[in-house]
Amino acid sequence: MKKIFYFIILLVGVVIANTACDDWTEVEMLHPTSMDGTSFSDEYYANLRAYKKSDHPVAFGWYGHWNGKGSSLDNCMIGLPDSVDFVSMWGNWKSPSEAMLQDLRIVQEKKGTKALVVFLFFDLGDQITPEEYSATLADRHKFWGWVDGDDKAIEASIIKYANAICDTIDKYNYDGFDLDWEISTPQPPEIENNIKREMRAQGRIDIFIEAMSKRIGPKSGTDKYFVIDGEITNVPAKYASYFNYFIKQAYTCTGEDELNEIFSSLVHKYSSELPAEELAKRLIVTEDFEKYAQKGGYDFVTSDGETIKSLEGMARWNPVVDGKKVRKGGVGTYHMEYEFHIAGYPESYPYMRNAIRLMNPPVK
Repeated sequence: MKKIFYFIILLVGVVIANTACDDWTEVEMLHPTSMDGTSFSDEYYANLRAYKKSDHPVAFGWYGHWNGKGSSLDNCMIGLPDSVDFVSMWGNWKSPSEAMLQDLRIVQEKKGTKALVVFLFFDLGDQITPEEYSATLADRHKFWGWVDGDDKAIEASIIKYANAICDTIDKYNYDGFDLDWEISTPQPPEIENNIKREMRAQGRIDIFIEAMSKRIGPKSGTDKYFVIDGEITNVPAKYASYFNYFIKQAYTCTGEDELNEIFSSLVHKYSSELPAEELAKRLIVTEDFEKYAQKGGYDFVTSDGETIKSLEGMARWNPVVDGKKVRKGGVGTYHMEYEFHIAGYPESYPYMRNAIRLMNPPVK
């Protein structure tokens, strides 16, 4: 493990300069490498992949504007810090181009980085219903086999939809699904009506979770992730062990007191199914970098009264169980790619790199 942490600290200092990421060449770094990630030794990448399989706080982000090519590596997964553990693809995952697939395979195979499908989940057929069957709610229902008042048909349609999501994951070799569950958030009337009619109904989210869990997540026997974000305590408690991680949108986080409250609510909801320490290891707290990337987060007050930025505060923070600090799941950012260029910093992703260093210091 000492070698693993040595290599991780080495890579955190990597500096990526702007280049055309579909050229895969002439990338200037602190430790030079080619765009296909092959200039470091095989031992380096073996240790990096081993590190990502180890028991450690993870680095996560919702990653947007992905295209696998362009004038800047902020549009390429290869431009992410090597030590980012997994990302949820915020858009552009449905029909990846060859450049995107090449980009994806490199970070998966060489660096062990996982990439998950994610979308706001409101009603049956979201995101993957063929366009010709999406004109009306009735058309969508017909496509998936939903029949009002027929519980067996409704159950079958939800299972069909869950399997279709998993089929998409398998088709492009993504690494799982991030359930963006914000069911109580007010929505436009046409969506609100669908929510109330469909997935809010008693037992219907159960059908979806159980169907998904046969193919992804801790219950599936695979290495595919099943994670939940948004309203992380708004599913039945019995499903706590079905998710690899609970990802909390702790946006504009003001301090450790707020993070402690988030953890307490998680324990209150799910401790009948998982021990508090295990829940802590599955909790990832995140900041909104669509708003705060240039500053490293919101103003955050530590337990000692020090004011720092929230991503650093999240990285320093750990939950307390029975009077003892325990390891958290990790930290993350929304629209993490907005941190690629930060004025005054020569390297990309300076705040995320610092968070990784704080959570996983070198072993001496």
